[in-house]
Amino acid sequence: FKRLHAMSIICDSVSSIISSSSGSEETVRNCSALVDSILDSPNSRQRFSEFLDAILVDSVSVGVSRKIISNVVSKVKCLPTEVCLTYYDILTEALKMRLMSFEDQVTEVNQHMAELYESQDNHIKAAYCLSAIPLENSQKNYSKNFTTQMYLKIAHLFIEGRDTNQAEMYINRASLLITSGTEPSIQVNYKLCYAKVLDFRKKFLEAARRYLELSLETSLSASEQTELLSHAVLCAIIAPAGLHRSRLLSSLSKDERSQHFIFHGMLKNMTLGHLITNEQVQLFEKELLEHQKAKLPNGMSILEAAVMEHNVMAVSNIYKSIKIDNLSHLLRVPALQAERVVGKMIAEQRISGHIDQIEQIVFFKVQSEPWDEHISVICSKVNNVIDILSAKEPEFTKQRLQHYGC
Repeated sequence: FKRLHAMSIICDSVSSIISSSSGSEETVRNCSALVDSILDSPNSRQRFSEFLDAILVDSVSVGVSRKIISNVVSKVKCLPTEVCLTYYDILTEALKMRLMSFEDQVTEVNQHMAELYESQDNHIKAAYCLSAIPLENSQKNYSKNFTTQMYLKIAHLFIEGRDTNQAEMYINRASLLITSGTEPSIQVNYKLCYAKVLDFRKKFLEAARRYLELSLETSLSASEQTELLSHAVLCAIIAPAGLHRSRLLSSLSKDERSQHFIFHGMLKNMTLGHLITNEQVQLFEKELLEHQKAKLPNGMSILEAAVMEHNVMAVSNIYKSIKIDNLSHLLRVPALQAERVVGKMIAEQRISGHIDQIEQIVFFKVQSEPWDEHISVICSKVNNVIDILSAKEPEFTKQRLQHYGC
């Protein structure tokens, strides 16, 4: 009964203000004074909700309601964070069925809520606040740049909150809006968000390539470029061993900027194909980010698995064949685990060779570089052309060959 009575008082006060005011400005002023008294009163949350219900009825014009709600938002903004968020929750709940009519106010509230949640390191809630802004079905026709920036901001917040699935969804939305005419800063931000998603999803080789590309971006400061190069090196080192990783490590090692990193020794040893020791692994692991220290289903850390595969490749460059027991001793793992790792790498064509399980010997085959294969194919085609010319124009072909010293 008391609640109904209080609600009746609020409704009567709003009705009285609207009927007695000479114009919208006076209505907003009087409602502003009423809101002040509500915010200072006991049971203010309930009364605040009742005030909003009274304002959002059909008898109050949308134009007047918008001005009143905008005034309310400006007052709530000045309150302490927790109190502000409480009133914002009530306000967004009241407006959710009338989003199109109060789009500006809803956008302003959600943006401020996102800022407050982000300041509390509650990145997921901040992301959901921004995602509640009607960017796609808006009556305002937001510019492509603004919409793209919002999608990337949401993606960034989801990345910080470790929700890479949601982050990737918003990055994909942003990618549909990016063209050659998009602002360079937005394009860089997009590339950075995408690299981070790849990193968090443990696609380290691709992430390393993206970070390296960004480290050469001239629009970024020298310190930002160095930090991105550092991320590129970290990701490349913990990426699965293989030919593509080896090439990337070589490029990173040749980059003069990488020589100043504390882990340059690890990078150099991996580039040269040296065996990596457990002591080096333990020292390097301190440089990794938290998500890069995760354990794999086999109980090994990402770094331990990457180093083991690297050591297998290093061994394949030294030995033509090796007993599995000796290999397991070099890798410092049980023989069965060593055999499984080698078998997996052979199956994935990251190394060439085969395992003789009866004799318990691994046979390695030297892989020819794809570039060498391309050169061989081109030379073969050139020889075919010369043969055709010799058959049709023998004298001319002979003269030309002699001219070039062939």
